[in-house]
Amino acid sequence: MWKTILKVVGIIALFLVLLIVGATFFLNNNQYKSALQESALTTLGYELIIAGDLDINFFPSLALTLNDVRLKNPAFPQELASTSAVSLRVDTRKLFRGQLLIQELSADDFHINYYTDANGNNIWDVEPTLVNDIDDEQGTASIIENVVDSAVAQQANNNNEIVTPSFQRIRIFNASIDIQDLSTGTRLSIRNLDLDSRDTNIEGRPFDLNLTFDYLNNGMTKPMAMGFRSNIVADINGGTVSISDINFNLTPMLLQGEVQLTGLDNEPRIDGALQSNEFDLVGLLETLGVIAASEEFTTAGTAAKPPQVAIALNFSGDQNQLTIPSFTATMGVSELQADASVHFATAFTPTNISYDIILNSIDLTPFMASTETDLPQIDTEGTSEAAPPAFASTADTDRSLDTPLPLDVLTGVNVLGAISIQAITTDSLEFRDVNIFTNLEGGQLDIETQAISIFGGAVQGNLRLHGAGTAAELSTELVISEIDIVELVPMVAQLDSVTGKLNVEVNYSASGSTVNEMLASLSGSTSFTVTENSVDIGLIKQVFTAITALSPGGDTVQQWPDVIQFSELGGLVIFEDGIAANQQLKLRMDNFDISGTGGINLAEKNFDFDMQFTVLGEPAPQTIQINERYHNVQWPVSCAAAMSDQVSQYCGPDFTRVREIFTQMATNELRNRAVDSLIDQVPQQLQDSARGLLRSILN
Repeated sequence: MWKTILKVVGIIALFLVLLIVGATFFLNNNQYKSALQESALTTLGYELIIAGDLDINFFPSLALTLNDVRLKNPAFPQELASTSAVSLRVDTRKLFRGQLLIQELSADDFHINYYTDANGNNIWDVEPTLVNDIDDEQGTASIIENVVDSAVAQQANNNNEIVTPSFQRIRIFNASIDIQDLSTGTRLSIRNLDLDSRDTNIEGRPFDLNLTFDYLNNGMTKPMAMGFRSNIVADINGGTVSISDINFNLTPMLLQGEVQLTGLDNEPRIDGALQSNEFDLVGLLETLGVIAASEEFTTAGTAAKPPQVAIALNFSGDQNQLTIPSFTATMGVSELQADASVHFATAFTPTNISYDIILNSIDLTPFMASTETDLPQIDTEGTSEAAPPAFASTADTDRSLDTPLPLDVLTGVNVLGAISIQAITTDSLEFRDVNIFTNLEGGQLDIETQAISIFGGAVQGNLRLHGAGTAAELSTELVISEIDIVELVPMVAQLDSVTGKLNVEVNYSASGSTVNEMLASLSGSTSFTVTENSVDIGLIKQVFTAITALSPGGDTVQQWPDVIQFSELGGLVIFEDGIAANQQLKLRMDNFDISGTGGINLAEKNFDFDMQFTVLGEPAPQTIQINERYHNVQWPVSCAAAMSDQVSQYCGPDFTRVREIFTQMATNELRNRAVDSLIDQVPQQLQDSARGLLRSILN
């Protein structure tokens, strides 16, 4: 892409030379216009269209104005460039001495179009045969070309240097550039570009450059205003460019520094150092369109304002690599230090990136918006007929989840790096000893975290994503140790009925080319235990109160304590081929067993499980006391609700099946009584045989 852009700049420069030299040989405007158009076609291979007037003045200096000028590639329908008016004033005396001094170059409404189709064909590319096949007769255009060639050759023979133009002033007003590359999905534009430069040259004399423009890419909703000002020393013969006193303005950030380019004629190299002012990060995010300008970053109940941010970096690079040996960012008491290097791809190796990031601590509280204003209001009472806002765009969510995963990103580059953070804090969270390692090689991404201290315990795990094929393969392992459940309650309100230390082991795998395919293939298990626990069994009491209400004899469920400590509390969740169905859930609390199958609907944010609640008899510890007639019976319970519902609304008995169980229990009790009554009348030595015979008959 950059080679093509440099080619465009070179073409424009050559076109200016044709304009200037040709103007000294033609007094007839129409003849000169035709000569320019023919010369552009034979020399550059482009169609030059001058739809407006052409004005030439020779005194006191050579002045040329072209109106409504357009440039096209005959092989493509799009225009390459256009301008409403371009004006040149040239020092005539120096021109005839072989020196090209342009007193002023100005252009209004100048536009450049850079377009690449899906096959990688750029509209600025010209087939060599197209130029070679053009008639080479000695016409007016050939005169211009010969004059230019002879002038260049003479100057080169005289001092063995490149012929270099100088500009006393360059002024471009309201220019624009459109860049679109369908092969890479790139689309961006530059609007309202104003450029002003005096004594511009490439002979080693310093000159100033002032540039302002609006930048917009395909992911932004509104353009960003940018400004660039610097002092430049460009020596094209020495192959060096020095850019100092840089002032790059992107509200509210101001970057200052210097950049050195060397070896442009042989082995190009870049070295530089940049540093910013202290700026408002939120303001910059608003400018970049990351957040809306109306959003307020305040903590609930406070007016905390994010601290100012400042950055500084040094960098160097050549044709083989780009290195950032030092990058520093400060934000209040937080300081980030990093280094990185990029080794560019070769014919045998892909691009290789390495990085190392160290951060002492960071407080994210000022960046956390108030949950009271951000979260949708959900009708937990079920009185509203309208769907909650969070559930209103299910179709859009499904479509977004069907977007293909960018697996090609994993195969074109290798990445190796580490992130180390002493502490991350928010209003209610604190992470300590955060160490993350990443390794991407051959299309396989590995992310590993060492033990991170959080909620009084630790979390560690790893993730592997293999994306070298048409479908990605994902596997992950996670270990949670001794997490204090009480500290989780602010994040997961449904856990307020349990206290204790949570231990979890997670193992899952999935495959697919979209997020939906990944979710549909998710398989694995989550096992957990809770030690030092206490459990509010209100939901269990509620379910068994409803069950025993159907029993002729009733029971004393209401006498159960509200909170119980279990010696054994653990469970298992198994996923098979997705989360929407085929999930298996098992939970054991001493003599209370819960098991069942079902699934979760993420789009609708609800779940539906068919469960069995069982009170086990001895030898299990009889922590939950109930009549023996309820022991070892799998009581059918339906657990179907929205995730936002109260826990008390999650589950309820399947009354139809419960009645069937009580009917069967009553039948069994009558049968047993009848058998016992008949057995009493049979001799002792025949009772066992008689009991088996009677039961087989009655069943």
